Amino acid sequence: MQSHPIPFHFPATRRLVDLRYMHPATERRAVVLFLCSCFAWFLLGNWLWPLLHPDEGRYVGIAAEMLHAREWGTPLLNGMPYFHKPPLFYWLTAGSLAIFGENEFAARIVPAVSGWLMVVGLLLFVRRFSQASLAWTAAMILAVSPLVFAAAHYANMDLLVASMICLTILCGAASVLREADGQQDQRWLMFMYFFAGLGFLAKGLIGVVLPAGVLFFWLLSERRFRAIGRLLRPQGVVLLLVLVMPWLLLMETRYPGFLHYYLIYQQFQRFSEGGFNNAMPVWFYLAVLLVSALPWLHAGSIVLFTRKDRQGRQRASLRRLMWIWLLLILAFFSLPQSKLVGYILPVFPPLAFLLAETFQAEPSGSAGSKANEAPSVSGILRRRFILGTVGCALLALLAVVSMSMIPRPNSKNSMASIRNATAVLPGTPTERFYSLDFYPFDFPFYAKAANDLTVVSDWRASNIGVQDNWQKELWDARDFDRTASAGRFMPIEAFMTSLCSPKPYRRWLLADSKKLDSFPVFVALQPYFRDANRSVYLLEPGKTMPFCARAPAVGG
Repeated sequence: MQSHPIPFHFPATRRLVDLRYMHPATERRAVVLFLCSCFAWFLLGNWLWPLLHPDEGRYVGIAAEMLHAREWGTPLLNGMPYFHKPPLFYWLTAGSLAIFGENEFAARIVPAVSGWLMVVGLLLFVRRFSQASLAWTAAMILAVSPLVFAAAHYANMDLLVASMICLTILCGAASVLREADGQQDQRWLMFMYFFAGLGFLAKGLIGVVLPAGVLFFWLLSERRFRAIGRLLRPQGVVLLLVLVMPWLLLMETRYPGFLHYYLIYQQFQRFSEGGFNNAMPVWFYLAVLLVSALPWLHAGSIVLFTRKDRQGRQRASLRRLMWIWLLLILAFFSLPQSKLVGYILPVFPPLAFLLAETFQAEPSGSAGSKANEAPSVSGILRRRFILGTVGCALLALLAVVSMSMIPRPNSKNSMASIRNATAVLPGTPTERFYSLDFYPFDFPFYAKAANDLTVVSDWRASNIGVQDNWQKELWDARDFDRTASAGRFMPIEAFMTSLCSPKPYRRWLLADSKKLDSFPVFVALQPYFRDANRSVYLLEPGKTMPFCARAPAVGG
């Protein structure tokens, strides 16, 4: 393994960070310091803004519900089974909330750790099987990539599954490369199956299929046909099944029909069908990657496509792995009509590797160049790398500041007002909560307790089970447990009639301040709480709404 200087260009300190002059113990301390700094970087400021609606509220809200109900098997959405996604993110987030408290910092720890693990895996893998300078450069590019930084501050499972896919591929490739070096070590092979199992529990079949496809086509391109068979170890398959089967069988036992819904409908039909939200053209992810790579693109980037490796077969093998990794996953996610930016995160480790190689290129080493051009070319590359890295870091810091200052729809303030009212009125009758033609996914998280929520909407509409929206998510959950869903759905007409009937409990009515079209009579009422995003109406025990003195009103 060759060692070259990492691409800094500060003359006074260059010798201190040049790996050629660094003692192994000092280099290990440098690695530890970098990884600790990277971990702090991914956690930076993630507590400064409320959960974003709807995704963060949905996934963290489900974890909070599981924590409140002490239900660790079934993901719960408003007390009903929710099987759009597998449970790993919910388990980890619920554990984080239990340890660090129910706050935004704890809610976003899982994506931060996931991003950090991806950087750790890339750094150690490239450092072990290629140049140390290339490993550092690739790790820094990955850590400061704006999309990766943003995903590390966004509580959903995209970065978690990207990290598991990354670690599965790296462990499988490490097993093959170590065996090629004559080192028989089965630990990496078992780690590959372990992370593949976690990938399945993070997002489903793609956590297994995508890494398997990348490794298969890489080994095929390298004509390592025997290695393909060696990766298919029975003990590894057993480990994978031990990880994924208990949850699948438990859910099928509790909710017959779960396997068909989760494996056939969610994993295959949603991938192949149209009609879902976020329809994008086939070139969408290619544009995303191009924009993401812009800070590090320069005239020398043509080596991404034209460079002939002069540093041995293993370096060429790594480059081939990274290209297959990038192109296969890019093609896979480009095929469906529905596209979200976070889906493409698994290709950022190979993209960082390939971009890092452009800063290792020395055009002066090509035929016909002058030897005395080398220092100047090397200096230009360092400056370009530093400018790209610093620019991305500043952009990330600007994003943190803007996210903390710009108000966005959430239930944080409205639920705080309700908790304060309950706190100053101890011994009040049981509370009842209703949401008016919308579902506040972050309600369980900011309520900080197990509360039933009755969702008022046009539940008799014929297209409820067809549209890809919040109503369909609740309706799908309802079908798995009709008992748990009893009382959680109320038509608008029945709700308006109930407001004119006194009840022995307090009724809290949660509304989107900008979406009261179905409840025009509420516009003239004074809410208990209102901000730019949420309105809260309170109906005390034994009371009815003011409009009940007139003719009964129903929604429009």
